[in-house]
Amino acid sequence: MNDVLDSLEKQNPLLDIDTSFTNYLAARTRKSKDHIVSGRMDYAFDADFSVRQKFITYSGWNKIYKNLVTTDIPNKFKQIFKTASEATQGNYPEICAIVKTCAERLMIDQPKVFIRNAPNKMEIYSLSAENTAPVIIITSGLCEKCTKAEMQFLIGCECGHIQNNHCIYYQAAPSFGIIMDSDVVNPITDSGKQLASVMMDWLTLSYVTADRAGIICLDKPQEFSSVFLSLREKGLNDIYSRTGQNIDNSEAEKKYEILHVTPARSISLDSSTNSLERRYFAGMEFLSCETLYSWRNDIESVDLHTVNKQALEVRCEIILGSDSRKAGA
Repeated sequence: MNDVLDSLEKQNPLLDIDTSFTNYLAARTRKSKDHIVSGRMDYAFDADFSVRQKFITYSGWNKIYKNLVTTDIPNKFKQIFKTASEATQGNYPEICAIVKTCAERLMIDQPKVFIRNAPNKMEIYSLSAENTAPVIIITSGLCEKCTKAEMQFLIGCECGHIQNNHCIYYQAAPSFGIIMDSDVVNPITDSGKQLASVMMDWLTLSYVTADRAGIICLDKPQEFSSVFLSLREKGLNDIYSRTGQNIDNSEAEKKYEILHVTPARSISLDSSTNSLERRYFAGMEFLSCETLYSWRNDIESVDLHTVNKQALEVRCEIILGSDSRKAGA
């Protein structure tokens, strides 16, 4: 009889599942608050948070913030409700399934998604403010051109923006002279030039945080490189992307092979390395961080030499050309 049971156990993978109450309770009580350190998510890029604090100290921030939450953002929500269709199990079941997975992996409430009919445009962004449930807006062109993994990454990034309270700052960018989809900086006043520069820097730093959220949401995080590079080949345009920046896929991968084994003190990237390439390198670094695997305990690291969050931040600050201790100075 024991031989028969042993044989069945080898044949049935379901018997490998831990059905103990302890395991069930641990899964049910897993909360995002367990990943909050010093008031921010443990995966977030420290420099992102540090630079963002500069805006709060700006004397005109309260006025900008009030205008956004009382007028600008509510008007944008109204426009979305009029011009886009909410994704449901009936019309976009694949998108709904991906949003559900991303929300579960980042342990946030599932945001609503609206699809805007724009077959020739690849765009995705999120809207959120106080007392307003967050939404993600995706163009139909993006839905049609992207693979499941690419959509997981992109929706995961937007969930990351929502989770890290980025949305309000993205909507504030025009107030500091940042023009959407452009490198143009045109501050309204001379005093705004420094803050406009800080905002431009923060846009790149915030994407590093969001990319980490996107990586957490991928079924296979190690596919980040191919997903990120493929999306750039397809012409994805981020809400405040840097125009005129390209990335050579094979060259970027070769550069990172060298960068990955280079000690932090020896990392040196010249001025020809644009912010998009630096962002890619920073995302690749996260694949070797133990923080990723604390979120995704269902997978194992393929890199035997994982690093802690502190070591990751040191490397990423050098790669991005930022320093969280001096950020925004």
